[in-house]
Amino acid sequence: MANIIDTLTANIENYRASNKQPCKNYSTKEAAEKATAKMAQIAASHFDREGRDDAPAADYLVFFNDAWGRWVGAIDLTGLLRRPNTTGGYLGICTGFFTY
Repeated sequence: MANIIDTLTANIENYRASNKQPCKNYSTKEAAEKATAKMAQIAASHFDREGRDDAPAADYLVFFNDAWGRWVGAIDLTGLLRRPNTTGGYLGICTGFFTY
């Protein structure tokens, strides 16, 4: 299995070559954690078959991007969509965040 953080960082850098602001980024780990956790919950509730606001949050990563000197977050959308209690919805719900 590949190192997901290295893979995500490479994808971010490739996307950044054609886009000045490829994803949300933060100056502190705490700010990135807070924003990414909030989006992970929003995504989980959005795709939850029962429409629960307290559905188990999606898994996510928060990591430091050395090229920017900033913290970024990424949502495990694939894992979320594999859940047995997932239903259809807008795949772009995690606007501003990378997904994997």
